[in-house]
Amino acid sequence: MVNSYSMKWRCLPHGFYTCIPTLLATIGWLATLTEDGCNYAILEGAMVTEMTTNPDMPFLEVGMLTYREASREASLNDNDTWEIDYNQLCKYYNEDIVNIDGVWKFSKIMSFLALVFAGAAVLLIWFSSCFTFSPNTWKWVGCELLTATIFKLLSYSWLATSMCRYNSCSISYGARADIVACVTWFISGVLVLLRYPRPKTANTPTNTNATPSEPSALEIPNIT
Repeated sequence: MVNSYSMKWRCLPHGFYTCIPTLLATIGWLATLTEDGCNYAILEGAMVTEMTTNPDMPFLEVGMLTYREASREASLNDNDTWEIDYNQLCKYYNEDIVNIDGVWKFSKIMSFLALVFAGAAVLLIWFSSCFTFSPNTWKWVGCELLTATIFKLLSYSWLATSMCRYNSCSISYGARADIVACVTWFISGVLVLLRYPRPKTANTPTNTNATPSEPSALEIPNIT
């Protein structure tokens, strides 16, 4: 059966408590969006020379999809210092040189699923600022956030790819941004599941002839 509710707009029907998990979830989502696809880790080792054919280049900034080369010209202090030039475009991997193994593919899938679940949760939880949620809908948001956290944590398996096992990979901006996302999504999900903020009663004119009714709510259908 499907529980039906009428939907009426109200400002913060659940009170200010909903603002806390909403803002935390949004911060995590925005943190993941600041990544550019090739700034997940710093790669050092023999693979750098194989990918660039430049024996002098000491490291690359790599991601799950693309990579970016270091440059001497990007250094402002010392011509012998190599730095990442962020004006360069990211380059796609040459799969004849780089082994895109099963761990790599798995981590890409986990990262994609994390974005899907977190994006859906962030979009839904923002509706709690103007619509009344049922307990089931509120819990659904919390489950989505915790699921996104698990998927994002599993995406760190990328650091166990053959490229990183036989070379040296250290986390860069992208991996740190994902840490922020994991922490904020986890805290937000826990806050959602620990407490359901009861909707406030709307201030409506008294009508002695009216029959009592439940507050309007957004409801996740229960399919039996």
